[in-house]
Amino acid sequence: MIRKQNGELGMSVSMTRDVSLNWTTAQKTDLRNFRPGQFLGFHRDVKGIVKNETIEVIQVEDKRLVVRNSRGKKRTITSKQAKAFDVFERHAIDIAPGDKLLLSANRRDLAFRATNGEIVAVSEIDSKDRIHLEDGRILPPSFKQFSHGYAVTAHRSQGKSVDSVIISGDGMRKELFYVAASRGKEEVLVFTSDKERLRESVAAESTARLSASELVRRRGAGLNQGIRRGRALARRLALLAAQQDSTFTRRQDFLNKHKVERTNERSLSR
Repeated sequence: MIRKQNGELGMSVSMTRDVSLNWTTAQKTDLRNFRPGQFLGFHRDVKGIVKNETIEVIQVEDKRLVVRNSRGKKRTITSKQAKAFDVFERHAIDIAPGDKLLLSANRRDLAFRATNGEIVAVSEIDSKDRIHLEDGRILPPSFKQFSHGYAVTAHRSQGKSVDSVIISGDGMRKELFYVAASRGKEEVLVFTSDKERLRESVAAESTARLSASELVRRRGAGLNQGIRRGRALARRLALLAAQQDSTFTRRQDFLNKHKVERTNERSLSR
């Protein structure tokens, strides 16, 4: 709104975008989860449907879905094809030249390439409602996986840098707070409803799972310590065994000598 008031944005156009429901394969296999009005975005070819095509669910039956493509042609989908598509809901969005968009899907076509998490700038929207980007790309009509790119999660901000960062810090863990705060080159503003609680959560011990290399290093340190203790114990046991063996040898020598003396005494008595 502020950018529009300042004249930084052009005339906005009402469009639609697809928001993934992030369903698992098990959820997609159960056709009872579907309802008319949802959209299926295919990431590989199936019979009658090509990769990157998006189709609308118009009817849900016991063992199949009746869908319709952008040309009005109907197809049927079964649970066997659950791994070939993602499920989306379609929402309205206003886009204007000058807007920042966050792309939320990968695309590797000859005519258009996009990376999930990429932030782009809109240069114009033509008479066919195609979105032109400042880098020269044009979003295909079938590519609707995007949102406004002014606020992103800390996860999506990794690898990016901007002049100023505004952080909503409530409930943020130490690792995410560090990632978000380190994105700003000149300014970082943190908003929170409880400053003390935020300070405690940021200063708390990390709860992140260890990476494989960190786990090896920590286990390696403990293993080396255990090896050293094991070696010391082995040396002690070896020394004790040697001492016992020496004692046993001396005892056997004494018994053998005593046995010889008794044998000699019996011989003399005869």
